[in-house]
Amino acid sequence: MHVNLSAYDDVENLDRFDSKSFASYCDGKFAGCDKHIAFIKKHCAGKSWTGKVCEIGSGNSKLLYRLEKEGLLKEGFGYEISRSRHLFAEKFKAYVKSTKVENRNNDIFKAPPLESMDIILMVDIVFQLFGPLFPSAEENIISWIKNSLKKNGLLLMELMDFNYFRKCIALSKEKEFRWWEKFPPHDPFEFVLAEISLDKNKDIVWKKQFFRRNSTERSDFVNVIRPYSPKKITALLKKAGFSAETFPYWRKSGDIDEGGYLVLAKKK
Repeated sequence: MHVNLSAYDDVENLDRFDSKSFASYCDGKFAGCDKHIAFIKKHCAGKSWTGKVCEIGSGNSKLLYRLEKEGLLKEGFGYEISRSRHLFAEKFKAYVKSTKVENRNNDIFKAPPLESMDIILMVDIVFQLFGPLFPSAEENIISWIKNSLKKNGLLLMELMDFNYFRKCIALSKEKEFRWWEKFPPHDPFEFVLAEISLDKNKDIVWKKQFFRRNSTERSDFVNVIRPYSPKKITALLKKAGFSAETFPYWRKSGDIDEGGYLVLAKKK
């Protein structure tokens, strides 16, 4: 099994939360969707719109729940391969009293396309995890998306070009780049040590070691990520029958990591 298919197996494990920390964590994640909602209202939906939305790699489904709370969701479908994240999403669903979101613990490549979706979401570089899986994965997921969207339906993706990181790797004697990050108080982990390098295909290998708050517990995580420039991804989508536009931020400058950008594509 490719590491990307199992990387999130232990993420958002409910065993690490009590009722208080679960509520605090969910509230923090919910608030973190403000910028996504602002963009979707401005560029995709409008204030009085309601539609059918699918999120691929939905994780804890926070964005779908926020869309529902904002009155933008007629039906929502979240596809997440991680069992732990699916279970968390289901408890999160009960916490926010969602009635319009269906969480599906599926491998997207084994799931049949949906019908007449208005919007498909792939945030937090989810699309970039597919290419390294197998040779036709990129083509297959774009085909799945196209078959699931109605005419003029929208695809919204968040990606990174990784140019900054690749420069850092090139400057390193070990051909690796490492840094520390600290998480907000609602997260069960306090710090993460991140390390990135390049594999033989020039894909990014991103390793993370998480350090649990007030504990000696550690959790390891590895992803292989395919970099895309805005030019490359828009050309790929146009070839598949989409029009595509890129944006450098969700709501204001700096609300996406360096090298990050959004792609809004429309099915012709």
